[in-house]
Amino acid sequence: MGLFSKFESKVEDTVEGAAERMGAVPLSPVQIAKKAEKQMSREKMAGAGKQYAPTLYTVLVNESDDERLFGYYPTLAGETETYLAAKAAEHGYVMDGQPLVRFIVDEGLKRGKFEVIAELVAAPLVVQLRQEEMERYGLAAPASPYGGHAPARNMANMAYQPAGYEPAPRPADPFEPAPAYEYDEEPHTIAFGYEAEGSAPDAPQLVAYLYDMTNDRAFTLSEPSMTVGRESDNDIVIPDINISRHHAVVRREVANSWVISDEGSTNGTFVNGRRIKSAPLRDGDIIVMGTTNVEFQLI
Repeated sequence: MGLFSKFESKVEDTVEGAAERMGAVPLSPVQIAKKAEKQMSREKMAGAGKQYAPTLYTVLVNESDDERLFGYYPTLAGETETYLAAKAAEHGYVMDGQPLVRFIVDEGLKRGKFEVIAELVAAPLVVQLRQEEMERYGLAAPASPYGGHAPARNMANMAYQPAGYEPAPRPADPFEPAPAYEYDEEPHTIAFGYEAEGSAPDAPQLVAYLYDMTNDRAFTLSEPSMTVGRESDNDIVIPDINISRHHAVVRREVANSWVISDEGSTNGTFVNGRRIKSAPLRDGDIIVMGTTNVEFQLI
């Protein structure tokens, strides 16, 4: 029996049994596994002569389907993770640890529909998210020795970079821990009390970019105002489930002077490790949205 046949046999029995009691099969585990495998191949990253496969797979589901299948998620996730790890090995892909499959509600999806987002993230973040998933299913104790959830980690240093893969200089080791963000404090609005580099009337016009360090992509800031988010109607689309649909706006104030403003995002916008409402940007500033690191560049 082949790998996929084994997966199909093990998982379908569980879900089909649930379907008999619920009246219909809300989602097909086989379709979820196949779409996750397709996203794995699509989002793999090349570096140091190897192909690195994503380790985080977020399955977006309808709220009604989520309620009906919640109790079966541990089985679905576990078997799908085993399947993806085996397929990665079969294709010769390298994974930084065991993959994680999680299910999140997306109110925009119709019943019976789903999407899969595959991301390359650092192993420590996968461990943290797995712990949170186990707690959600009631299968693990809280990670913190003091009870409750473990302290928030600094996502600015969580972006995954395979060994030998260095698309651009980094301000710091991406795996170096940093102090946790103070989420309970009011986000800051930073005053614009400085003269932006090159903002003098006779200064040359520079081209501004947002460089997505996590996904190795660059976006030219070609308009006076550009929106950033995970929805396709944004000027800059970043496929990170932890980024809000319409997360932030980057605006040009004067020549060579740009400002970023958070648009009421769920997880906030951080500039050089500080959560902000609005802040000026200087060349080399590191912006964190969700689990994605972005560098502001003036060239």
